[in-house]
Amino acid sequence: MARSPCIQCGFTYHCICHCYWPLESQLQCVLVMHENEAARQSNTGKLVKAALPHTQIEIWQRKQPPQALLDSWARGDVSPWLLFPSDDAVPADRLFADAVRSISCADRLVSCTDSSASCAEALAATNAPRAPLQFVVLDATWQQARKMLNKSPWLNGLPRVSLPSTADSQYTLRRNQPPGHLCTSEAVSALLRSQGDVNAATQLDHFLVHFMESYEADRHHHTTPLPAPKMLTSNA
Repeated sequence: MARSPCIQCGFTYHCICHCYWPLESQLQCVLVMHENEAARQSNTGKLVKAALPHTQIEIWQRKQPPQALLDSWARGDVSPWLLFPSDDAVPADRLFADAVRSISCADRLVSCTDSSASCAEALAATNAPRAPLQFVVLDATWQQARKMLNKSPWLNGLPRVSLPSTADSQYTLRRNQPPGHLCTSEAVSALLRSQGDVNAATQLDHFLVHFMESYEADRHHHTTPLPAPKMLTSNA
């Protein structure tokens, strides 16, 4: 009798639903997922969702933007940044550094007396966000992502952040990947490193390797169990 695939991850022989655990990271991400990605076993956005506790997934719809998300932006609950390359994109490491400087000045402002005015002026002058950073990541192919931007003013109007130059992608589950382009999990891992969460980034990369091995074993109908991912030490 043929096995049925897992209704959650879609894998038949190597279910990964309980292979990954939440990492200790405060990074906030919104994965705006193309509807085609939701059904793909090779999608790594769901891996990010399983590993990072402050991650949410929104299925992209051209005519129906996620109103609750837009409302949170309008209230100023978070400072949203779109992870997408452009000439005016702010490098991620600089954005994180500016955020730290803003928080430091805000802390000093609480205890300021005579010098409170100068501290307030310094805080107002910085370009750093006042609310927690939230990164919007388009979970789609590059062709789909460009179309999503062109058809979504609510995305296209966001300030943009870029990743530092990284090594070539290690993601091998799809063909014809443009050189220098990362999968969703690798892009979020690069954000973690820019934030200084090296341990979380390393563990997420380890999860991705296990994910790819599980996908290939499942695709070839291999039934031998794979070793579970290991919890890496802080020196990994």
